[in-house]
Amino acid sequence: MNTDHLSIANDNETGTSRARVIAVHKDRWEIALEKGPQSAVLSGKFRNAIADPAALPVVGDWVDAAWQEGDTAARIHAVQPRSGLLARKRPGDAEHDAVVEQAIAANIDLALLAMAVDEDFSVRRLERYLTLSWDSGAKPVVVLTKADLAGTTVGTELVPDIETRRREAETVAFGARIIVSSARTGEGVEELRTLLKPGVCAILLGSSGVGKSSLLNALAGMDLQAVSAVRDYDGKGRHTTTSRRLVELPWGAYLVDTPGIRELQLWGDEDSLSGSFPDIERFAAECRFADCIHESEPDCAVREAVESGALAPDRLESWRRLRRELAYLERKTDTTAARAEREKWKSIAKLQKTMYKKRG
Repeated sequence: MNTDHLSIANDNETGTSRARVIAVHKDRWEIALEKGPQSAVLSGKFRNAIADPAALPVVGDWVDAAWQEGDTAARIHAVQPRSGLLARKRPGDAEHDAVVEQAIAANIDLALLAMAVDEDFSVRRLERYLTLSWDSGAKPVVVLTKADLAGTTVGTELVPDIETRRREAETVAFGARIIVSSARTGEGVEELRTLLKPGVCAILLGSSGVGKSSLLNALAGMDLQAVSAVRDYDGKGRHTTTSRRLVELPWGAYLVDTPGIRELQLWGDEDSLSGSFPDIERFAAECRFADCIHESEPDCAVREAVESGALAPDRLESWRRLRRELAYLERKTDTTAARAEREKWKSIAKLQKTMYKKRG
């Protein structure tokens, strides 16, 4: 990998270099230094200072790192301030478990939301991807992959034509560009390259088998990621990417390839929906009550829009569902924080009580 754009000269005062995290492996990281990709670990001081797991270095982070000749690994001493963080609720958390934020990538400019035109396509899932992207500060771009399958029969299912899929995406992708692509035919590849200007960092998000690695290889013009064969009976490929990795494209843009996302639970609050539901926000501005939740309040302009046909009923239902999810998340995280605060003051009170007894 060419690392000219990924690092700068050593800081003479601190003895560290500015480097970018290109991969994460449990308790080890890969960073790009002037000498090339290098394995790295956290310095003891930095590790001890981290209270929030979300503060650990993630793919796309800029870090201060030091490496000496003969070392087996560089030392990461700090994470530089982020311009944005793409994060979700950690998958698998049961209702009784702690709710934990899982950072996916940092400092992302563009989120390429890959969705195959076959049965993988889901408007509801696309709403989640869009919400995640807008909330992170990344600009979303919807990429309809495997366009060569449109209008053909895969297994026993007829894949809809491209314009049908585009119209479906347009019903939710307000403000997001939609690009039709095919790694097999090359369609859409040049259009995507025009967005990936030198220095721009993008991330590929999508389910397993939608062709993310194939698209990355097509963009790069070379095989950067392994791609498994597509099965004849359902048109799907096996999942090949096993961890998030930042790859530098030949002209100096960066792309994070990610494993297929099987479960996408949002992380944020109700305000996170404003970017992905601007149509509802627009109608909501006319509601009688500023805090209207569009359920049973009088003079609700959003419900009136549904009744008049100006807003699709499933669009409002999806907003309600995601709002409930985020409200639960907020209650859960607030409860966790409140419990931690109570435990802290209990410990202080117990210590004070012990001290008073000693004085007596």
